[in-house]
Amino acid sequence: MAQIHKVEGQFVAKSHADKLYNMITHGAPTLPKYVPQLVRKCQVLPEEGEIRLGSIYVWDYAVGATEGILSTVRTKNKITAVDHKNMSITYTVFEGYLTVDYPSFDINIDVTPIHGGGSDKSMVKWSFKYEKENEHVPTPTSFIKFFEAFFKELDAKMLEHES
Repeated sequence: MAQIHKVEGQFVAKSHADKLYNMITHGAPTLPKYVPQLVRKCQVLPEEGEIRLGSIYVWDYAVGATEGILSTVRTKNKITAVDHKNMSITYTVFEGYLTVDYPSFDINIDVTPIHGGGSDKSMVKWSFKYEKENEHVPTPTSFIKFFEAFFKELDAKMLEHES
């Protein structure tokens, strides 16, 4: 019987929650401009359409960038849950790099406003639920580090573009 594993992470962003969520959904094709060292290309299908259940994200991104070993890989994700009002989105990876070692891999991202202290920050929480191909497959540490670096850099670049 397959064992499902789960890892979680979070990041307090200085960017406004609405803007950050919009960037990772509707603005996703522009992400290479903000985080070019991590995201090489992002395509949302159907193009020019609403981000909804069944939309496909095609990511070309850098793995190993946080460890200094750079390689660009492609992954295709399908949106399996989305709640724009509560800024929550879930993707299921169905093709590409992650499917080699993980027969199932789901990514959930939630963005929540943090009000107070004179600024509008946001809390970004992500979780990965995955099944390993076998017991020798490691925890997806490089992908965890990728997400941490991605949100940290995206937040910094968004703030830079606002000023």
